[in-house]
Amino acid sequence: MINFHAVSANNQQHFVKLLEENAMQGWVDMLMTRQPNYLNKQHYFGQEYPVLAEQEGVFLGCCQLTKQQGFVNGQRVDLGYLNSLRVSENYRNKIRVLKEGFSYLKNFLSPLAYCYTSIASDNKIARRILEKGVAGLPKYQLLGELSTFVIAKTRAKHLGLWQKVGQLQTIVDFYNKQASQYQLAPYLAEDWLIKADLPVLGYYQNNQLKGCAVLWNQQSFKQIIASHYHPLINLLRPVYNGYAKLTNRPQLPKLKQVLDQSFLSFFQVQDQQMIIPLIKDALPHCQTSLLTFSLAANHPQAHAIIDTFKPLVYKTRIYGVELVASPVWEKQMLNPEAAIL
Repeated sequence: MINFHAVSANNQQHFVKLLEENAMQGWVDMLMTRQPNYLNKQHYFGQEYPVLAEQEGVFLGCCQLTKQQGFVNGQRVDLGYLNSLRVSENYRNKIRVLKEGFSYLKNFLSPLAYCYTSIASDNKIARRILEKGVAGLPKYQLLGELSTFVIAKTRAKHLGLWQKVGQLQTIVDFYNKQASQYQLAPYLAEDWLIKADLPVLGYYQNNQLKGCAVLWNQQSFKQIIASHYHPLINLLRPVYNGYAKLTNRPQLPKLKQVLDQSFLSFFQVQDQQMIIPLIKDALPHCQTSLLTFSLAANHPQAHAIIDTFKPLVYKTRIYGVELVASPVWEKQMLNPEAAIL
């Protein structure tokens, strides 16, 4: 019999161990961990419900449901984000673990009608299992693909576009008005910005706010680490890194090294043609060697960003997960926030 336990101070080490031993697979296997304390409320955006699956004293899997507010079909709604789904290697071929885990979510965590998740586009194993519609598992409806760009700070250019701001409610109002046009963009609240105490940037034209962003370095509580490279990539990594240094591209980190990045989070701009100049001008404000942000893969500026900044690009598929309902998802451009995925 599989037992499920809410994560607490007494068992959080098992949750973190599962995250660290079961990296997200791709051309580079990336693990996401939270040291030194998973339950540190510093990082909360929404309310998190992490769960452990245990059988006869063995912790064989974990997942988390995060409840937050965001925009769906142009309306502010309550959202459920399904994340941190990991199954220990010895149990990955046992579909029963997934079935019982989803059953627990449905029966005990009161999931919302609008739920979503993200899976690395090159994680073919997870996609194959979750996309094929196995009886007993929820339906995964593909909503689109997200491109996450990792840009070297050495691409910085001082253009004087961004200003640090103090009137946070003005930023919040502008952000939410722009974000409501996109599917799964998070809803931003002034009290969260105050508690988070992060650098907030505003872009103004004729004293009117036209763009906003928040610089969010999460390394003190959440770390992203390269745990394994494809053998050929690992062999060529020193050569590539020499080339990357010369051409102001992001270097591939050493194995087990925490990615030194900040997120350009809650980034919205009224004129989409200003995205590239504003990214250039955000880089001098960044205190880490890399700046990370995301856009829908089909965004009109996506190819121009790649041509301009030569970033590393990490693609993720975004799915609606039908845990308790089969909601309608209108055809809108995606814009979930990479910093909270």
